[in-house]
Amino acid sequence: MNEDIIPKLSNDIFIHSLNKDDFFIHQTHFDHRVKISSDLNNFITSIDGKQNLKSLVENYNALYNIELTTDFAYEFLYNKLARFGIIESEIIPVKPNLKPSYIKLSFIVINERIVSKLTKYLKFLLLPNVMKSILITATFILAGCFYFFYDEILHTTIAKSEWLLLFSLSFIGVTFHEFGHASAAHYFGAKHGGIGGGFYLFIPVYFADVTDIWKLQKHQRIIVNLAGMYFELVYVVFLVLVSLLFQNNLILILACIYSMSILHSLNPFARSDGYWVLSDVIEKPNLMHQGFTRVKTVFKISKKWKVMDYFLLVYGLISCSFILFFVYFVVVKNPDSILYFPQNLIKFLKTVFEDNSKFSLADLGKLFIPVLFFYLLFGLLKNLFMKIR
Repeated sequence: MNEDIIPKLSNDIFIHSLNKDDFFIHQTHFDHRVKISSDLNNFITSIDGKQNLKSLVENYNALYNIELTTDFAYEFLYNKLARFGIIESEIIPVKPNLKPSYIKLSFIVINERIVSKLTKYLKFLLLPNVMKSILITATFILAGCFYFFYDEILHTTIAKSEWLLLFSLSFIGVTFHEFGHASAAHYFGAKHGGIGGGFYLFIPVYFADVTDIWKLQKHQRIIVNLAGMYFELVYVVFLVLVSLLFQNNLILILACIYSMSILHSLNPFARSDGYWVLSDVIEKPNLMHQGFTRVKTVFKISKKWKVMDYFLLVYGLISCSFILFFVYFVVVKNPDSILYFPQNLIKFLKTVFEDNSKFSLADLGKLFIPVLFFYLLFGLLKNLFMKIR
C-alpha cells in the first residue's frame, strides 16, 4: 500500500443523505449507487485531491477523534469505491451497472424514451386532490361490486378462453402498475428508466427502473413505492365502469378477481412494493440481507444491539420460517407434487389445448410449487458448490 498516493474523487458524483446515519453516493456517469455511513461520508468529503492518503487519515483522526487506519482507508477507497467510479484510478476497472441480482434474465420491454412521453401525462394522477378522489371512488365501487357479486367473484368456474382474457387484462394491469412507479418518480423530480421484465424465483415479474428515488425524501419514496398499486386501482375502476357501460358481467368479475391480486404487492417478505415501503419506513436498505445477517449472528447478541437490531432479527426469522414452512409443505405434506411433476406438467399442457378446457388456480399451483422448490434447491446447491470451490 502506498501512503503517498493522492486520492481524487470523480467529478461525476453526488452525495445524498438517506438518514442521519447513512448516505448514498451516486456516480452519475456509470449510474452506480453506494451506501456509506456518516463517518465514512465525513472522510470522503475531506478528500481535496491535494493531500496524500497518510495526511488525510491523520487529519481525519485528529478532527473526529477516530482511529482510522491507512490500510482500511486504502481498502475502502480503491478496492470498493474505485470499482464504482467514485474514486479515480487508472488501473482499477469500473464495474458495469447490472440489474439487481435477484432479477434473472432481465430485459427491457418499454424503453425510457417511450415511458417518459407517457409519464408526463399520467403524473396528474398523483396530484393530492385527484388521488384522494380516486381512492374514495375506488373504495365505494369495489365495495359495491363485492357486495352484489360476491358469489360470482369467488365461486365462478372460469373456462380457458376466460383465463386468457384474465391474463391479458392482468398483463395490461401490471404494465400500468409499473407506469405508476415511473410517473410518481417523475412527479417528484427523480429520474426513471425503462420498464422491463425478468424472473424472480421463477416468477415472471415486471419492474420499472426508479433507482434514482433514493435521492428523494422518505415520504416521497414511500409514495413512489405505493404508486404502482394505486395505478392498478385506477385501472380496475376503469374496467368496472367499462363493464357497466357495456353490461358485461364477465369483465366486471375478472376486474374484481384482479383487484384481489393487488394486495399481494404489500407482502414485505418478498421483493414487492411492501418490502420497499417497509425498507423506507425504517430507513434500512437491503432489508432482507440485514435480516438474514441478524439471524446468523443471533448467538452473538451483545449490549450494543439496539431496538432496530432486534426488529431486523424478527424480520429475518419470519423470512426464514416462510422458507422452512414451504419446504415442509412440499417435501412432507405434498411429496407427490415433486415426484409426479413431469406427469402433471404433461397433463396440464394437454388440458390447455383441449376444446372448452377448464382449469383452476389449484391446477396452476400443482405446477408452480414444485418449480419454486426446484429453484430454491438449485440455489442452495449452487451456493454450497461455490463455497467448496
